[in-house]
Formats: sequence, C-alpha cells, structure tokens
Amino acid sequence: MDQGLQGMCVGERRIVIVPPFLAYGEKGYGTQIPSHATLVFEVLLVDLFNPKDDVKVVVTRAAKNCTRKTVKGDYIRYHYNGTFQDGSAFDSSYQRNSTYNTYIGKGYVITGMDKSLEGLCTGERRRVTVPPHMAYGEQGIGDLIPSSAVLIFDIHVIDFHNPEDPVEIRVTHKPPLCTGTSETDDVIQYRYNCSLMDGTLLYSSDHYDSAPFTTLGANKVIQGLDDGLKGMCVGEKREVVVPPHWGHGENGALGVPKSAVLFFELELLSLSKGVPDGYMFVWLGDGPDPLFPAMDLNGDLEVPFEEFSEFIMKQVQEEKGRLRPGMDASAIIKDMFDNQDRDKDGKILMDELKLKAEEEEDKARHQEL
Repeated sequence: MDQGLQGMCVGERRIVIVPPFLAYGEKGYGTQIPSHATLVFEVLLVDLFNPKDDVKVVVTRAAKNCTRKTVKGDYIRYHYNGTFQDGSAFDSSYQRNSTYNTYIGKGYVITGMDKSLEGLCTGERRRVTVPPHMAYGEQGIGDLIPSSAVLIFDIHVIDFHNPEDPVEIRVTHKPPLCTGTSETDDVIQYRYNCSLMDGTLLYSSDHYDSAPFTTLGANKVIQGLDDGLKGMCVGEKREVVVPPHWGHGENGALGVPKSAVLFFELELLSLSKGVPDGYMFVWLGDGPDPLFPAMDLNGDLEVPFEEFSEFIMKQVQEEKGRLRPGMDASAIIKDMFDNQDRDKDGKILMDELKLKAEEEEDKARHQEL
C-alpha cells in the first residue's frame, strides 16, 4: 500500500492490488484478513502535505495602482472562501455577508493565514494553501476541520489601515485663481462621492436635489471628512482617504461596514467665511474704539434697532466685520440688538453696551466672588 500511494495527486483515484507478501502474508490479520490474502484497495487521495511545507501563496488577481502593502500591525478586512484540497467547502465570509476583520501579525488567526496576510494590496486576490502544522494540526476543530487537514483560502482584500494612519489627501484639480481657502468655522457647500476602497459607492451628493452645506469644525461631519475639506479653494477637487479611526470607527454606521476605510471624491462649490462658535458677529481687525460713538450715527446718545442694523451692515459691506454665514442676517442683527438692549426699551444706551469679552470678564469676576 505504501508503494501504491506514491506519485498520487490530490483528487486522484486508484485501484491498488497488494499481493500477500506485500500485505499481511501467511499470518493474515485476525479474523478479518485470512492467510495469504491478496488485498484490493480503491483509493481516493483527499489531502497531501509534507511536515516541512510552508504556506503557499498564489496571486490570482493583482491589484491596480498598488502604492502600499500590508505589514504587521495593520488592520485588514477581507472576504474568503475556505475549502479543503478536494474542493469541498468548510467556511465562507460571503455566506455571512460580512468581511473577516483582524490585525496582522498578532496571532489572532492561524499561523499560516497570519503569515499570508502580509504584503497584500487593497483589491488583491490570493489563493493561500496552509499545511496543518500552520493551521489546526492533528486536533482539527470538531466536525468542521478534520485532523491534519490542509486548508485552502481564496481571499479578496477589501481594505486595510494602520491605527496610526492620518487622513490622506490628494489634490486632483486646483483652480488657477484662488482668493481664499476653507478653514474652521467657515460655511461651505461641497459635492461628494463616498465609496469603499473596492469601489462600492455608499453615498453621493448627486443623489439629492442639492449639494450639502456644513460648518467646518462644528462636528457636523466625521472628523476625517472635516479635515479633508479644510484648506480648499472654491472649484478645487480632492480625493480623501479616511481610515476608520477618523471615520465611523469599529461600529460603522448606517450603510457603512465596521472598521471600513472610506474614499471620498470632493469638490468645493462655495465658501462663506465663518465666525467662531458662540459668536454671531466678529470684527475683521480692530473694531472702533470707543464703540458707542461709532454706533450712534446721529449723535443723540441712543441707538435704536434701525440705527444699530445700519451700523452692522455697513461694517459687513466695508469688510470690517462678518456675520455668521448660513443664517438670516436680519435675524442675527435683531438677536445682537436684543442682547445689548438690556432694559428692553427698544434702544441701546452707552451704559448698556458690552462686548462679549467684557461679559466673560464679568462672569469670571462673579464666579470668583
């Protein structure tokens, strides 16, 4: 039988006829095999490995434009089909409709798979053959993995990242004329496509009637997108890669898988310079000093709403001050006026006028007292 098994391939079938002098000879084997019996075996070779075998990796589809490969410490998301050497399946991530997610090189998966996950590109497909001494060994796993089974994994890398990765920004178009760039507190309108790294489109502003607005730095969008939208000129286009720790994290979000790396295509459509959170109006430089005489346009020592509104709008038109964008200017000015009209008599007097900084100083003083 030892001779009859040599030279076989996995899946090969043979009939092996063994004469008695190469089998159990004159003695036979108890009551089962008589003396001088010729034995006939029908053999199917299911599995084959050598104790010195290493993991075997075959790239079945190379990735396009691979600029980075996996290393130890990276976190990877991949799909796989697991089969034995005879082609029968034992597991599949596709059946669960969920990728397998793990860190590389930290022993969270079998040794052979851990080793084969290094040096991969996003989008790459590999066939990995793992000998049993680098898989589940002689013990196997219950009824799922037989003892000493060779395992074959067909894997497809969806994405990977490192926990230390920053947001990656690539400018794909820069307008020839740029008069200002986006920054914290600005209100912007932007166009976007949001995809997984395998090209699966998740969301797009083109699916809505109009492109969205957001205030930068106001926690209105995920941190990675907020960072990717800063420093842009109107008309500029970018590609932004957001790792999950700057995106939706380990829990994912509606339509976004857990620990997914996101790919954004961005275009800045409009930009309105903003004001810091908590403010409705800011001076662009030094304001009038003293302030009240500048507000009191007719010099009668009182400033009704109409006069206050005219003063504020003049500062905005002359680019000396800025109102919070994205809100109704008249409503903002009315709110500012009401805050200063402390006795609610419809006019501001010099004693009523206080800047926000002065109010904060008073508040701190009261707290100290």
